[in-house]
Amino acid sequence: MNYAEIFITALQSLRSNLLRTGLTMLGIIIGIFAVTLVLIISQGATAAITSKISSLGTNLLYIISTPAIPLTLDDAKAIVQQVPEVDSVAEEVTSNQTVAANGQSTGAAIEGVSPSYAELLSLTTQQGTFFTEDDVTGYSAVAVVGQQVVTDLYGAGANPVGQLIQIGHRSFYIVGELTQKGSSIAGDPDNSVFIPVTTAMNTVAGKTTLTAIDADVKDTTLVDVAAKEVKQLLLDKHNITDPNVIKKYAIYTSKDLLATVGAITGILSGVLAGIAGISLLVGGIGIMNIMLVTVTERTKEIGLLKAIGATRGDILTQFLIEAVVLTVSGGLIGTVLGIATGFILSTALKVPFTLPVASVISAVVISIIIGLIFGIYPAQRAAKLSPIDALRFE
Repeated sequence: MNYAEIFITALQSLRSNLLRTGLTMLGIIIGIFAVTLVLIISQGATAAITSKISSLGTNLLYIISTPAIPLTLDDAKAIVQQVPEVDSVAEEVTSNQTVAANGQSTGAAIEGVSPSYAELLSLTTQQGTFFTEDDVTGYSAVAVVGQQVVTDLYGAGANPVGQLIQIGHRSFYIVGELTQKGSSIAGDPDNSVFIPVTTAMNTVAGKTTLTAIDADVKDTTLVDVAAKEVKQLLLDKHNITDPNVIKKYAIYTSKDLLATVGAITGILSGVLAGIAGISLLVGGIGIMNIMLVTVTERTKEIGLLKAIGATRGDILTQFLIEAVVLTVSGGLIGTVLGIATGFILSTALKVPFTLPVASVISAVVISIIIGLIFGIYPAQRAAKLSPIDALRFE
């Protein structure tokens, strides 16, 4: 028998019992589907998060207020004055409040910030302007609103500039509406109301300390140096001798965020890939079991093939081809289903759709390997059958 005849015979054998063939492939289909889907979603989510972090700039320091070192306006002033690598800072006081206007109300993040915050976070206004330093020093009751807030309170496309918005028990005069930005690691400007940081501390948030300070470093290569100097400055200002009081999470950079995101997604992908791998193993065992049953059922056929001249190698090759066809077909079906589902989920979750071409190729290779590994024992068993014993088998 030549290889073409062996291949055709293997296909005919699989077609003779399509239900069994389909059920045998199911384990491989599910395993490859899971692996492909996990890779697409994890890579897309990582790309989305990385893009959002990178959009904030690679030269920013994020300094978070902690119980040990509650940040103040004076700390922000000291950082920009005493750390030469820092070009500017933006103070933040964050709280969540119900805001009301035009007979409507909605929940929004109230961001008490300085005007430099808009520049650091690349926020622009499509109507009106951002408030000024004079508004900060004068504790002005002015506000800049995000587009989602405008839609919720005034309706889509409305111009809120010049209107009043109620935050808590105080009315604020709207001086600007932000251009749509979208959510990021720094929050969701579209669903936020920005007011002067001093006004927020005194009349809205009721805080004497800041939530955070954002520092703009002059050069990306100086970010780590700036972080060390800011840490030492805060320790000195707050009379703290133990440097461990400021944990790593209290002062971090975009690089730190990217590393954390990469570590988390890597762990999640590994765990999910492990689960998918177990599914592949189960599928492979299922193929071996079915092939062993098939060998028993086809004992007389094997004896007849040997009687008409088929060699041991021919029988071994035929059963191996059957096992490989099962796994490769299952792998291709699982890959197609994984890609299609991944595209749908990526669209629904609004994350980039990334097609892992190398992973698709790997899935097919893995399918072939599984077919060879779990098909070789049944194939050898079939090949070792004696023609006489096989023909006498009942």
